[in-house]
This record gives sequence, C-alpha cells and structure tokens, in this order.
Amino acid sequence: MTRPAPPPFPWLRAFEATARHLSMTRAAAELNVSASAVSQQIAALEAYLGRPLFTRANRRLALTPGGALMAPKLGNALNLLHEAIDDSLPARRQQSLQVKVTTSFGSQWLMNRLDGFRQLHPGLAVQVSATAEPIESTRSTAEIEIRYGTGDWPDVAAEKLVDEFIFPVCHPKLLRRKPPLKSAKDLHRYDLIDVPGYPQGWSDWLRAAKVSVDWMKHRIAVDQSIMAIQLALAGKGVALGRSPLIQRELADGRLVAPFTLKLDTKAGYWVVHRRRSSEQRKVLAFKNWLVSEANTPAIGLTKARNKSSRS
Repeated sequence: MTRPAPPPFPWLRAFEATARHLSMTRAAAELNVSASAVSQQIAALEAYLGRPLFTRANRRLALTPGGALMAPKLGNALNLLHEAIDDSLPARRQQSLQVKVTTSFGSQWLMNRLDGFRQLHPGLAVQVSATAEPIESTRSTAEIEIRYGTGDWPDVAAEKLVDEFIFPVCHPKLLRRKPPLKSAKDLHRYDLIDVPGYPQGWSDWLRAAKVSVDWMKHRIAVDQSIMAIQLALAGKGVALGRSPLIQRELADGRLVAPFTLKLDTKAGYWVVHRRRSSEQRKVLAFKNWLVSEANTPAIGLTKARNKSSRS
C-alpha cells in the first residue's frame, strides 16, 4: 500500500524547532522567519494530521502526548537528512566537536549516553574534556559546555537539560543495620557524606525535614560528587544524592533513597554555547540530541516537590 505524501518540509521544521524550544519566538529566530510564519506552519501541520500538537495555557506551550511522541523522532530524522546531504557532497575531513563538562556530570550522565550520539552521527568525533571547577570560571575553547547553575550567564545561549533535586541515598545494607534508619532523625547515628561548595546541601535538606543540623560535624567531606557516590556505594555513610548524578545507581538498586523528601535546589545542568555557534550544524545536532536525552524519563527516579520525610 502506498504511503501518503508527507507534509511540507517547512511545516515539519517549524514544529521540530518549536517542540525543542517550547517557544515559537525562539523557533522563529533559529529558522530566520517570523513567529507568525511559524504559528501558521504549525497550524497547517495540525490540520494535516487532524490533531493538536501543542496545548496553550497561560501563554505557555506544552506538547500534547502525540506531539511529544513525534518530536524526538522528527529531530533525529532531520539530523539524518542533513547527514545524507553531507555524504553526497565531496569528501571532507571528519568533523570534530569539543565539549566541556563537569567531572561528575560527565562520568555519571553524559558518558553513559554518548554512544547513542555516535551511532546517529558517525562522521562527527566528539572530544569531551572534564573539569572539577565551575566551567564558567575556567578558560574554555569548547564549542559546547554543560554547566551547573541557574542559567543566568551573559553573552551565551543556555538551555536547561535537567533540574536538580537533593535527597539522602545509601547502600541498601545500611537499612538492615542497627540502629535502624527509619526516620530523618536517625541520620545523626550515621556518617553524612558531604560535598561542600554547592549552594544547597545537607543543612538545607535537614531543615526541610525539620531536623536539627547541630550534628553536621559528624561528616565525611569530599570535593566531588563522584567521590561521595563511591563512598555511599561502599557503605561508608549516607550521601546527599543529586538527582541527575545517581540515576543508574538508584535504577539498579545499588543505592536506595530511604526518605521521600526531595528538595528542589532551583538549579540544574544547562547546555551552553556561543550564540553564533547555533548556526553550526554540528553544534545544533549535539544540542538537540542532549535535549532529547534529557527529556527521556529517568528509570527509577521520580521528581517530587515539598513531600514530607518518612516518620
């Protein structure tokens, strides 16, 4: 059976850009057209499909279930289309893309997923460099950076990848020890693994749990989150988990979260690049892939706001 002809390419491109940004204005700026043109193209695509792709409430866009299903597949299809065109051109040297990331996020989040990008873009060599310092405070020649913070950096384009929630995590065997770890008040019997330097940490979580912070002196301090995770995995104490960094360990049961309280730090990880670099196809391809990966639900991890700890 012959498939119907696909809708016009400008309609698809307008939808993909708007779905990625959740903003017709930003999509229009990327595509170098007016926001009105983007709106008309999306309306035409919705009419063609016979269903809405976005909901609009309080001047905010959100994808419908059908739109959310279509957006990442279309983004990958457009990237493959660009690659097919490149492959038909005269042979070129393999392109490379320089990416800079914090050590913990790179090892715990990015590197676990990078093979997926390599499969989609075999002609693009990704060179990743990691640093334990805040990336914005270092001299960087990277074309893309993944920074931690609230996104308020001047002179760069920043798009949030993941939010951050903090909550205690430990090895399952600690739950079987005596004294028991049944409530947040029991934490004073255990070593708390701490990573000083974050804007919010153990003292904030304990206050949210309505527990005294006077016994914070009983702690193990390390200078990187990856070290705190390793100590928790070894059963050396209770670490303050940061949601983007412990997805694997929670999913496979090597770490558990004994309490339900998850504190929103209002910070997160952002993909950052120079504004003009958005015109480079390789930068846009990697950014789109990162956003698509970040929008994939994390296994074994549920965000929660303002929940009370177990009593």
